[in-house]
Amino acid sequence: MTEKQIEIELKLRIDPKHVARLKNAPVLREVKEGRRLMTTHLVSIYHDTPKLALANKGLAIRVRKKGTKGWEQTVKTSNGLREALPSRHEWTVELEDGVLDLDLFTDKDVKKLLNKFARKKKIDRIFESDLKRSAVDLTYRDAVMELAIDQGVVRSGEKEVPISEVEFELKKGHPAALFDLALELQRTVPLLLSMRSKASRGRDLYLDRGPGAYRAAPVELTDDMSAETAFRTMLGQGLRMILSNEVCVRQDLDVEGCHQMRIGMRRLRVALNLFKRNLPAGEAVLLRRLLKSCSKGLDGLRDWDVFLGETLPLIEERFPDHQGVAELRMAAQKQRAKALDAARVMLDAPEYGQLLLILGAWASYSRWASGASAEQMKAMASPVTDLATPLLDRAYKRVTKRGENVAELTTPQLHALRLDVKQMRYGTEFFGSVYPAKKVKKFRSRLTSMQQILGQLQDAAVAEARLSALTPELSADGHVAVGLVSGWFGARVEHELPGLEEACKNFTEQKLFWK
Repeated sequence: MTEKQIEIELKLRIDPKHVARLKNAPVLREVKEGRRLMTTHLVSIYHDTPKLALANKGLAIRVRKKGTKGWEQTVKTSNGLREALPSRHEWTVELEDGVLDLDLFTDKDVKKLLNKFARKKKIDRIFESDLKRSAVDLTYRDAVMELAIDQGVVRSGEKEVPISEVEFELKKGHPAALFDLALELQRTVPLLLSMRSKASRGRDLYLDRGPGAYRAAPVELTDDMSAETAFRTMLGQGLRMILSNEVCVRQDLDVEGCHQMRIGMRRLRVALNLFKRNLPAGEAVLLRRLLKSCSKGLDGLRDWDVFLGETLPLIEERFPDHQGVAELRMAAQKQRAKALDAARVMLDAPEYGQLLLILGAWASYSRWASGASAEQMKAMASPVTDLATPLLDRAYKRVTKRGENVAELTTPQLHALRLDVKQMRYGTEFFGSVYPAKKVKKFRSRLTSMQQILGQLQDAAVAEARLSALTPELSADGHVAVGLVSGWFGARVEHELPGLEEACKNFTEQKLFWK
């Protein structure tokens, strides 16, 4: 008999050293209601074509051995992804042995899927997971869920990666309970939101695809989409940018990963600011504070990456044999190592884990609405185009007002203008897909010209401040090198300022794509 169900689960990462503390967490003892965690050895073999044709269609086929209880085979397909809370259709039937037999499925929906995507294709085992699962059913508030703690490996050929994660699978009730319990547990045990399945890790192993910097695809909105759905889409994009690039910072794999992670956080801050009037206070304020704090933890690393990778090479090319420039690089590398340590400390801080879970909840269901007024609820239920116009108007007015006399602005005022331009840029990217593409492209082009110049001016100001941290450690040659860099930045600022005036003028004279 085919077993059909919809699987909704929340997945979290946990360091193996914290598993025992999780099992003994006070809140867990309360909601287990005396039940014990039962441990089972699970071996799951995933099947696909050599080119992963099924995975590319959102289909997963798995054969699993559950301890001494025999075999079963499962087909899963996506039922829409609410970012941090995957929802999947799932069909499971028992097997007498571990040999895949798709003819055993009788449900018409899964048979239709298999006939369309799997029939007449060569399907073989691609990778497997081998783990011990400790599981127990919980009753938390009005929800029933299964808690599963998985410890083991995902393996493809001779390659394998460790798995240490916690899953909450909803059986009855509202998904809010999954996040609420996870946030309670997080006060006792470090838990980090995960959006990667075991299957995705197995496919990466099979393809020998290592982690790298992740750049988000554009936000795609439609005219009939509600403002709330659009808002949650924006949150989901930012969350994915943070989680997908985290490994680059933890393992120091790619400097672009740190940059994209910060962009993800900045996009989220802009989204929260754009929708600020339509969100109740409380958790929205907390989210903004957490985003600001966590983003600050990456600032030093990004600043030194820019200096070492973009600024200093220009000086080294001009003065290839200058001893002070070589000394400057060594001193900057030491500062960069300290900044990397600080970024990793941020990633292990409770605030970062809390940020991920709250963002996951906001992106997955209407958690934001707690405490919202009737007016706010009405605004968020309206079409996104109704809300986009006033939001873009406000962002545009901030840019044009602050940039009226751009030649007279001080360095802090130029920085404030840059932030306004960035908010306008992200707002354009968020809402641009619901307006004529040509008009949006022209507007964004002129906006980007302003942002690039302001960014270069900000890089100069930041580099000057960072250089001051190096001077106590430098010799006389090193101080000369600092002077060379400062002189280069000074010339650059003088060169860029007239271009900024022209860019601001071109921006303010154009037609607005949302009018």
